[in-house]
Amino acid sequence: MLKNQIISILTDNLGYQPTPGQHKLIDKLADFILQPGRKEVLVVKGYAGTGKTTLVRSMVNTLKKLRIKSVLLAPTGRAAKVLAAFTRVNAYTIHKKIYRQKSSKDGFGKFVLEKNLHTNTFFIIDEASMISNQSSEMSIFGSGRLLDDLIQYVYNDRHCKLILIGDTAQLPPVGLDISPALNLQNLQSYGLGAEEVFLPEIIRQSKDSGILFNATKIRSMIEERRIELPQLSLKGFPDVARISGEDLTEQITSAYDHNGLDETLIVVRSNKMANKYNQGIRSRILWREEQISVGDYLMVV
Repeated sequence: MLKNQIISILTDNLGYQPTPGQHKLIDKLADFILQPGRKEVLVVKGYAGTGKTTLVRSMVNTLKKLRIKSVLLAPTGRAAKVLAAFTRVNAYTIHKKIYRQKSSKDGFGKFVLEKNLHTNTFFIIDEASMISNQSSEMSIFGSGRLLDDLIQYVYNDRHCKLILIGDTAQLPPVGLDISPALNLQNLQSYGLGAEEVFLPEIIRQSKDSGILFNATKIRSMIEERRIELPQLSLKGFPDVARISGEDLTEQITSAYDHNGLDETLIVVRSNKMANKYNQGIRSRILWREEQISVGDYLMVV
């Protein structure tokens, strides 16, 4: 199949006119698909709202039409669930896919690297900024280095390829300054041909969005290493507002009533402040006095 045909299929499956950055990625994906024998990895970087997940759906549908197998993976169960819901294709955690547990008498055997039986398959990893490569003596999974194990699993000399998708503006894995799975030099150290495409255009929010304006402003300050406290711009934006402490309880209650708990997010600067907010919301808004009540979400770690 010709490159132009693949570009046409990818664009049609996208469902809208691609941005310049997406055009560049579609062109790169067509080349990536047409070179099945090379040990390559493609890194797709983009901030939130640049259409990364929409492009994953286009990739999966295009590969299916070309009769090329694909596997969707993510570092966490929640990320895999979101990816599956958006693409309507099964997605798994990286750990579930690449490790298997060795049997032991006590039932707590170590997880070893599974053999990759896939052939000519594209492994597409979302939220790749979360993938760490720091070893830990406490780890029961493979070598303890997730990225090392993922690379070893995918490149099994049976013409499999890897696409890593992530947001460099997100926090890197704990203890690291950069996300190793999104760093070209690091990936090239595995002997892979590594290329990257950056998606700069935000498409999820309208151009007159105050959220987008302020997020872009803060991101620019970070990139320029400006350390002063940012001043948020509110004037002229319908989606940002300053709320007094006296009105906060009423505003949170209104958000819960109209949007629901899952669609209301409160961002604070510290764990201590988060605990104070959670306690206040439980007692003054949700009217839950017990330590655990019906409807509470539990995190079991």
